[in-house]
Amino acid sequence: MATLGVMFGGSWAATRGGSKAPQSTPPINAGSKDEEKFIQEFLQSVEQEDKKAKIEGKQPH
Repeated sequence: MATLGVMFGGSWAATRGGSKAPQSTPPINAGSKDEEKFIQEFLQSVEQEDKKAKIEGKQPH
């Protein structure tokens, strides 16, 4: 019984996964604050379009 408990307990612990690291984005290498703001707004608009297309069943970019 102990052997089976250790075997199943060990396999459960090994396959349950670890903590997920937060998704990080690469740094934005902008020449100015205005350029950085423009890039961030552009990326947000593209993400919104992709979400909208996914909801409508269309293929994203």
